[in-house]
Amino acid sequence: MAMLGDLQEFSLGDLLHLMEKGKKSGQLSVWAPNGIYRIWLYQGRVIAALPPEEKHRLENLLTGSRLVDSQVISQLVARGLEEPLGRCLQQQGLISPVDLVKLFRHQLQVGLYCLFALEAGQFSFLPNVPLPYQEMTGLSKEASAVVLEGLQQLKQDQRREENLPQPDSYFWRTSLELPLYKLSPLEWSILEQVSPSRKLADLARALGADLLEVRYACARLAKLGLIAPCEGPIAMPQPSLAGTSKASGANNLGETREPVKPSLVSRLSMLLRSIREK
Repeated sequence: MAMLGDLQEFSLGDLLHLMEKGKKSGQLSVWAPNGIYRIWLYQGRVIAALPPEEKHRLENLLTGSRLVDSQVISQLVARGLEEPLGRCLQQQGLISPVDLVKLFRHQLQVGLYCLFALEAGQFSFLPNVPLPYQEMTGLSKEASAVVLEGLQQLKQDQRREENLPQPDSYFWRTSLELPLYKLSPLEWSILEQVSPSRKLADLARALGADLLEVRYACARLAKLGLIAPCEGPIAMPQPSLAGTSKASGANNLGETREPVKPSLVSRLSMLLRSIREK
């Protein structure tokens, strides 16, 4: 029987438990913000999972990792697959069982486990659809085991995210010297544009990058000692107008100025050097 609903009313874990209990076979589709995820089941076991991105199709994973030549796969598909593609390749000695395990784990990771973080989203289940041999490694896993692993992965991701710099935190570059470490393009961009007057959420928008990826990159840069957190935004100093200050250190209202902290002077000095060199 076909099903249609929302994850707010029926969680992904409940869906998979129900399908395992009923030994269901078919295709489960989940609508996420980035596209449609497709999970195939056979008699209550997960046999394949595919996210929206084409790069995660099994054929692309095999050729992209240089495990199998693309012409070999094209010939197998052209002849018509009557069993999982992964099993066909293993029977011909073109891929090892260990590689198949890695590929199936990757399918679950990018095509299913990430869905447990969704709080809402439409889903549909179509029973008894043709088996997706071209996306199958030949391996499978009980739906209940998939739920357990997916929830464990979600907890680990949440704990890792809690330890990351928060979106409203501020960082400053600790040195103007070129780093000796190999950095990603995003890390280079952060290093060039990080500022103690700009919080990470604003930096991510300026870079046009995903906020979570920026937080991960800042955590690594901080670990390498290339940037350091600061307590709050540090505004650029404004030039004072002539005659508004006195040599005695009092302002025109007769109030005494508070002494500037040495740490603030050091940070402002480094920031000004950075702007002047740019």
